[in-house]
Amino acid sequence: MISPSSRLPKILLAMLAGLLSLWVASFAMAAQDSAERILDASRVDQSAVPLTEYTAVLEDASLNLRLADVQKPEVAARFNWDSSAAEAFSFGFTRSAYWLRVHLRNSSDLPIERMLEIANARLSTVQFHQALANGADQSVVTGAVTPFATRPYANRFFIFPLSLPAHSDQVYYLRFESVGPLLIPARLWTPQAYHAHERSDYLAQAWYFGMATAMVLFNLLLFFALRDVLYLLYVNFVTCTTLTLAAQNGLAKEFLWPDAALWSDTAVPVGFSMTLLTLLFFMRHMLDTRIVVPRLDRLIQALIAIFLLSLIAFAVALPLFAKTAVQLNLVTALLTIAIGLACAFKSQRSAWFFVAAFAALMLGGVLTALRSFGFLPTNFLTVNGLQFGSALEMILLALAMADRFDALRKEKASAQSKALEAQLETLQAEQRVIETLRWSERVLEDRVSERTAELSATVDRLKQTQHDLVQAEKLASLGALVAGVAHELNTPIGIALTTASTLEDNAKDFQRTVEDGSVKRSSLDFFVQKSVDMGALLVRSCHRAADLISSFKQVAVDQTSEQQRQFDLRSLVEDNVVSLRPSFKQPVMNIEIEVPNGINCNSYPGPLGQVLVNLIQNADLHAFAPDEQGTLRITASVVADMVELIITDNGKGMDEETAARIFEPFFTTRLGQGGSGLGLAICRNIVKGVLGGSLLATSAPGAGSRFVVSFPITASPR
Repeated sequence: MISPSSRLPKILLAMLAGLLSLWVASFAMAAQDSAERILDASRVDQSAVPLTEYTAVLEDASLNLRLADVQKPEVAARFNWDSSAAEAFSFGFTRSAYWLRVHLRNSSDLPIERMLEIANARLSTVQFHQALANGADQSVVTGAVTPFATRPYANRFFIFPLSLPAHSDQVYYLRFESVGPLLIPARLWTPQAYHAHERSDYLAQAWYFGMATAMVLFNLLLFFALRDVLYLLYVNFVTCTTLTLAAQNGLAKEFLWPDAALWSDTAVPVGFSMTLLTLLFFMRHMLDTRIVVPRLDRLIQALIAIFLLSLIAFAVALPLFAKTAVQLNLVTALLTIAIGLACAFKSQRSAWFFVAAFAALMLGGVLTALRSFGFLPTNFLTVNGLQFGSALEMILLALAMADRFDALRKEKASAQSKALEAQLETLQAEQRVIETLRWSERVLEDRVSERTAELSATVDRLKQTQHDLVQAEKLASLGALVAGVAHELNTPIGIALTTASTLEDNAKDFQRTVEDGSVKRSSLDFFVQKSVDMGALLVRSCHRAADLISSFKQVAVDQTSEQQRQFDLRSLVEDNVVSLRPSFKQPVMNIEIEVPNGINCNSYPGPLGQVLVNLIQNADLHAFAPDEQGTLRITASVVADMVELIITDNGKGMDEETAARIFEPFFTTRLGQGGSGLGLAICRNIVKGVLGGSLLATSAPGAGSRFVVSFPITASPR
């Protein structure tokens, strides 16, 4: 039996041997890591070979290293080897530049051609350096910020054709910088294999972008057909998504903006911000968040404001906000899913489609973002995850829009059915109303017939009354004219009578003197002179009376008849003024007649005289205050075979309300003071109906009144 004390040395020796073996193994691994790893390019077959295992990496934080610097032994010793079997180098968001060194060998007896692929279109600058056999270097400087023509091979990614002579080694240096995540998927291809892969790759891209274009055009046509803004918002979202993915995978650089520099770096972050911004607008309208989830809708509005500010931040300093933009996009995606679920739990049918569609898009976006941060490997799924998710999202949203359209169609059909039922009920009600109306119409027809007969009789009576009132007004005017003329005749006739009686007395006295025989020469001269003077006075008085009688006779004849004849307008005005003057209530009113001679009219002097008399009497009655001195001016002119007779006074005038009603029958401002309210109404009827003209009046308080009588110089026969 062996004691424990005897076993202890053996255990210690075993532990020492184990430690020694571990040290030897680690030393061997370190020696292996420090050795140059060379890829035999002649052994590359139809499958691509990732270069991460055969590539040494150097970080250049100062951004000052050049090719000559990294070739120096002291700097070359700082290159490190990646022991992982990843598909790509992932350095995350960094401001450093990275150098890659690749050592390729051709062990075959023939020269070979190979294609070096860097499958990331977002790298800002890419430098490719190859040491030539003569000691010189061949360099290519390209990248997203350089023109597309700088690429040695036309492709959406960065492809460098390589030529390796037989039994030769070649060392290649590549330098990378990027404002986005620095992800370097480097692979080596044979030309045949790469060309086959390239055709499949562009075919897949064409399939995706063709589908996106079809979605845009189809929904744009739906927008123009249905005028629903939701389709336009969806078109904006799909367009932004498509352009952003085209910028991310390099197709936009190749076909849309090959020479853009700064925009090539900012297109992707700006595009993602615009995509999520248009998505938020689309979600608000599709899910009607303002009504369904008003509190979350305010959060959506805040996110919209943040994305608008992010666009400004990208324009000012993209490198400072590139990583923040990716984080913001992830947070927004999660919040969008949460808001969609909140609407779905409120029994909104469209929300389930939206959640499923956006979950597919978000899954693809998450895969792409995690690959950008280096948490997921670079492979076919993570590289194209966003496009897969976007395609599935477009299909699901198209189904959602179709479902929404179907729901709207059903609602419309239901509404039309209800509207049709309501319309039938309305028609039935209208039919009942129509029958009721027909019965009422028959009753009303009978009543209307009775009322029409009564109104006809009333109208006839009113016409007769109006005619009587007009005749009465004429007679009243003529009576006032007769009274005035009679008063005016008293003076010349009285003078004539007094003169005749005095002459008679003188003749009798002279007869007695002759009979007495006491006739003297002086008595004879006195008698003769007195007789001559009295005879002259008697003749003048008789002439005055004759003139008054002649004017009155013509005016009276004209006003009592409506015969058309030739007359001189000035004579007509003077005759009426002379006949009317004795009846004036304003003895101080001065009448100025400025009617030119020679205006020969062929019209109706009686009705025209009545109009003139009424207008003059109206001014005498209304225009001036008692004992106020005023002037009435009568002018006339002929304009284009029309006579304009204007009667103007400088009296107190009328306000606007009174002037608007003066031609209304029975309207007077002197009710109960001698005014009937028919004078101006009769004047207008005479001017329009008999003379065939018009009567207008203008007036203002304190500025007098102006009446314009327009009538044809030759009236139409009645």
